[in-house]
Amino acid sequence: MGKSDSGSLKALHPRLKERLDAHKADASQIGLFGGTADPETKSETPIEAAPIESPPLAAPPASKSKSFKREIRTVTELCNDIKDTLRKGLGTVTVQGEIADFKGIHRNGHLYCSLKDESSQVRLVMWKNALQVTPFEVRGGLEVIVTGKLDFYGGSGSLQINVERMEPVGIGALQLKFEQLKEKLQKEGLFDQARKRKVGALNWRIGLATGKSTAALQDMLRVFSVRFPLAEIFLFHTSVQGEKAPSEIIQAIERANRWSATQVKPLDVLIVGRGGGSYEDLFCFNDEGVARAIVASKIPIVSAIGHEIDFTIADFVADRRAATPSNAAELSSPDRQEWLRRLEEIGERLPVTIDDMIRELQQKIDVITNRLVLAAPHKKLQLQKEFLRHREELLVRSLRKKLDQLKTSLARRGAVLDALSPLKVLDRGYSVAKDPNGRALRSVAQVGVGDPLQVQVADGLIHAIATKVSRS
Repeated sequence: MGKSDSGSLKALHPRLKERLDAHKADASQIGLFGGTADPETKSETPIEAAPIESPPLAAPPASKSKSFKREIRTVTELCNDIKDTLRKGLGTVTVQGEIADFKGIHRNGHLYCSLKDESSQVRLVMWKNALQVTPFEVRGGLEVIVTGKLDFYGGSGSLQINVERMEPVGIGALQLKFEQLKEKLQKEGLFDQARKRKVGALNWRIGLATGKSTAALQDMLRVFSVRFPLAEIFLFHTSVQGEKAPSEIIQAIERANRWSATQVKPLDVLIVGRGGGSYEDLFCFNDEGVARAIVASKIPIVSAIGHEIDFTIADFVADRRAATPSNAAELSSPDRQEWLRRLEEIGERLPVTIDDMIRELQQKIDVITNRLVLAAPHKKLQLQKEFLRHREELLVRSLRKKLDQLKTSLARRGAVLDALSPLKVLDRGYSVAKDPNGRALRSVAQVGVGDPLQVQVADGLIHAIATKVSRS
């Protein structure tokens, strides 16, 4: 085997044994491995079956024979020999397995966990400096390929791999980082449409966060000059690829916000982006810091990164995504030609509109004039006089009608009374006997012989004296 070996944990243990066996002859000479080797059967006694014998209490007298004298070693010396043998024998190894015993990154910045497969497991340690350059987030259960050096720690009697490089299995490291960050920010609600601000089509002051020497800048300036030359354009230069790009993009966004806050007329929109490129070139826009700077911006942001098929984290958190930088310029500005066409249409409709407005205003003036005329004092008096005259005529007619009705009713009732009057009876030859007080006599019991009487006839009274009273 060379200095770099690759394979699963299950296959790693036999190779370790092979490496150790290759050094066993020399190691047995220094007492590193216990047991003896049979030259006929080639069998060996396992390390576990070779206990280290303790020296006798009293040293035996020196023998004059040529027998082999064993060298007794301490546990620490044994562990150091194992460590040296592993380093010299295997060197750098590359192993595939699943992250296990993951408890997060230690507070000191190092990673301590295990790597396992179906039947074996080995401890891993990844120091802070190696972990910081790993482009994805290490998680438990992740299938990875690690490259590092074997080490043996005598304090715990454990074997571990000091990982120098780690990469995911089945997916690229950058793609995994993209998916992990996308999942994280989505859970925080940074992709929600309700959080985003509306970007209007008419923007007078426009900021561009891009490179000053990029083709994307020239494309956007050309679109603005054709569509809306009245717009004021402000450039906030930043790198758009490379290791320094994320921090510079963040600074450009923050610089644009600080400058805009000091202006009487702040920026209406800020376009952040660049032209097309490889996946790696565009990856600076998948930085978490860039995403959070876009979310924190007080200025509405349009992302314009790469081509239409390219999607970055910045596109998901921006207030609006444009397919290309040119498209971003189109979305952020009105079309001058469209404005001119609309102005021509308005100019054609203007005379008709003005005539309609004049006609409508004239009608309103007529209505107001009539109201003023009717509201004049002499007009009000005239209307009141006419109203009173009309009421007087109605009252007279009503009184006359009422009098006629009363006359008719009175005549009808008079006729009835006249028909029922006693005088009418007297006209037919009847009379009424009364006492001297004028009360009508209804019984002979009211009159005695010699009582004066009054007899009422139709044309007067007859005074008489009762000479005889008899009952019927």
